[in-house]
Amino acid sequence: MDRPLEGLKVVEIGVAMAGPFCAMTLGDYGADVIKVERVGVGDDSRQWGVGFYGVLGDYFAAANRNKRGIAVDLKSAEGVAIVRRLIDQADVVIDNYRVGALARAGLTYEELQKTNPRLIYCSISGFGATGPLSERPANDLFMQAYSGSMSLTGEPDRGPVKMGPSVCDVTAGMMATIGVLMAVEARHRTGRGQRVDTSLLEGQISILAQHLTRFFVTGKPPEKTGSGGLSGNPTYRAYEASDGWIVIACFNDRMFRDLCGALERPEWIGDERFQSVSSRAAHKDFIVEHVAAIIARHPTDRWLERFEAAGVPCSPINTLDRLVREEQLKARDCLIDIDLPGLGTMRMGGLPVKFSETPGRVEKHPPRLGQHTESVLMDLGFSAEDVADLAARGLIGVDAGWPAAKVPAAASG
Repeated sequence: MDRPLEGLKVVEIGVAMAGPFCAMTLGDYGADVIKVERVGVGDDSRQWGVGFYGVLGDYFAAANRNKRGIAVDLKSAEGVAIVRRLIDQADVVIDNYRVGALARAGLTYEELQKTNPRLIYCSISGFGATGPLSERPANDLFMQAYSGSMSLTGEPDRGPVKMGPSVCDVTAGMMATIGVLMAVEARHRTGRGQRVDTSLLEGQISILAQHLTRFFVTGKPPEKTGSGGLSGNPTYRAYEASDGWIVIACFNDRMFRDLCGALERPEWIGDERFQSVSSRAAHKDFIVEHVAAIIARHPTDRWLERFEAAGVPCSPINTLDRLVREEQLKARDCLIDIDLPGLGTMRMGGLPVKFSETPGRVEKHPPRLGQHTESVLMDLGFSAEDVADLAARGLIGVDAGWPAAKVPAAASG
């Protein structure tokens, strides 16, 4: 075995981020992923953001490497028949359309498992397949609001703030990946597939974690804490130095004592007001005021050097241009370059999990629309004449190459 998921065949009928992110993760570690898109249009996210070389949107690129791509008209009987033939040979289907959207084409787990009982069908939706909101569409911003996440984000005296990354979409994609792998493991024992059902909502419920349990303990919704944590710990938050921002992340008494030494405030160590996280939180205003005044006197590099020497957890608040220059990212292969034939290369985030014996790798760039339609259909038994006829009637889309376009060097990485 070369990669851990070699031999696993996946059909993705997905758009935007959650479903494609799940399928890409499986593909990164060896699964053979075929992405099904609409003829002439493709995944909506192809049009979002800034384009690599003007032809490959950065949003689409972020979730669609290591896949083959086909374009099929799922509103036609012929198109549905093609996809069903593909699924009959698959191990996994990933779908993140709205609940019921694919039912009109008969592409449901109940129908598909009749001809492929080993099929694992993973559905990712806004609210899950059951309940009064099951058919309601949702996206990342919508779910950040609905789930309460936005009510916990930002400064206490300011309005709601969206978290920067697409946390709802990506978390749902991660949960779906976990679900698929557990279903594959279960199939090793039972010989049968099953439906895997998750949602943006349930992904957010899972990461609310201590915020949700805090509510059930106190009966009060947690308030926004800005850059700080739920405990109100004044030495676990951001502070502004003379030339930028840093975070101090002291979460126990030993770290607080180390911080007192680094700040040249040894008298705080024996102060009865500061003997535990809870007592320090009770005197948060005093500590924040004094620490902020001290930190503001010197630049970030001086504080980082001093805190690191004292064993105080600290970090600059990096912007992405600074982050990508960090040696740690290079040491861990956190960034990779992917070849785009005929265009150049694109840089993106690498594979997050390392294996000693069966490492993943990137073998395919995000596909052009319909790039692999011909080869996939011929693998299914269609002749070249069949493919040409289907294309002529607009029932499939075939590869037309990259459009001629250019992009500024900065956008190409």
